[in-house]
Amino acid sequence: MPRRIVNPGLPVPRPKRRQAPRPLSLLGAVPDERTAAAMDDEHAAEQLVADLLALMEAGLIEPVQMDDALRYAPTDPDTADD
Repeated sequence: MPRRIVNPGLPVPRPKRRQAPRPLSLLGAVPDERTAAAMDDEHAAEQLVADLLALMEAGLIEPVQMDDALRYAPTDPDTADD
């Protein structure tokens, strides 16, 4: 039986049929330990924001614009609005 002559400069032919990809769920289930950690992080972030707002309302800190970022610093007692 004669052998097929293949030109080394041509690409190798691919198989004509491919297997269909397996279906993936749109949103996979998140493990319980990751969910609990995310909830703890969310609770901690909410507590930090509440503390920051309480300090601002008490007049102990004030927002300061620095290099395109908003920072918070202790209020200067010399410039208080009393």
